[in-house]
Amino acid sequence: MNKLPPPDIDDAAAFAALANNPRVGSFPRLQGSVPVVTAGYAQYQDAAGNGFAVARVPLDAEVETLLRAHYQKPPTVLKYINDIRLESEHRVCPMCGSLHSGTLDHLLPKEDYAAFAVFSLNLVPACKCNTRRGRILLGNAPDERILHPYFDDCLSDRLIAARFDDLGAIPRVSLQLCVFPGHAQYQAISFHKRLIVERTAILRHFADGWTRLCQRPRLAIRALANIPTGPEQLQATLVDEVELLDQEHGGKNNWNSAFVMGLLDPHVIDWLYERLTAPGRAADGPLVA
Repeated sequence: MNKLPPPDIDDAAAFAALANNPRVGSFPRLQGSVPVVTAGYAQYQDAAGNGFAVARVPLDAEVETLLRAHYQKPPTVLKYINDIRLESEHRVCPMCGSLHSGTLDHLLPKEDYAAFAVFSLNLVPACKCNTRRGRILLGNAPDERILHPYFDDCLSDRLIAARFDDLGAIPRVSLQLCVFPGHAQYQAISFHKRLIVERTAILRHFADGWTRLCQRPRLAIRALANIPTGPEQLQATLVDEVELLDQEHGGKNNWNSAFVMGLLDPHVIDWLYERLTAPGRAADGPLVA
C-alpha cells in the first residue's frame, strides 16, 4: 500500500495515435471510438479513479476486444505500458505493501472497463494481490472500494500494522488498522485491507519475522544486538527502525515497516524488554528457550 506519482503520459494523444496508425492490426476500427474514449479518460481523472464515480464507456464488443489485446501485446505507440512495468517491478507493491511488484495490472478491471485497458492512470504496478481480487472493485456498504495508488492521498499515511497476541515462540498474529472509524476514508481503507492485503502472505511474513526475532533479535532488528537500558530505549530503537524502513521502501505501509510497528504495541514492548534483559541471557542470545 503506497501512494505513487501518476505516470506522465498524454493518454489522449497516445490513443489517437493508436487509432490512426495504419501499421497497427486494429486499424482503422478504433477511429470511431476516439472521442468517447478520450472523454472517458478525462472523466476518470476528474473522478480520481474512484470506482463509485467513474462512468463506464460504451463500446462495441469488437473495440473492447481490440483494446484488451493491445494491453496484452502493446504496439510501439503504447510503449509506456512496458516502460511502467519495468520501472516498478522491483519496488514495493502499492496495492498490498509486499516487497516487490512484478507486473502491471488494472485498477478498474479491463473485463468490465475495457475503455481503460491501455489508460496509464488505470495501470498500477502490483504483485499477485491484485489478480487475486478478481473483478471485485466495490463493497456492499457505502464507500467500500479499492484504493487507488495514483489518487488516494491516505496511502501516504500509516494504515496497517502487525498485531501480536498470546506472546511466546508462536504468538497469535493478525493485521490491524492504524486509523479509526472516524477517518474520512475508513470504509475504503478497511475494505482494501480485507480484499487485497489480507489475501496475501503478509501474516506469514510477520510470523517469520517474529521467529527470527525470538531466535536472534538482531536478525530482525540489528540494533537489538545491544541490550536496551530500559523500555523507553527499546521503544526509541524500534521507532528509529520504522523510520529507516519507511525511507528505504518509499512508504509507510510496506510489510517490514508494518512488522516493526506491531512490536511497538505497549504489551509487546513490555514482553520484549523482559526477554531481552532476562538474567543470564547473552547479548545476542534467543528470547525463548
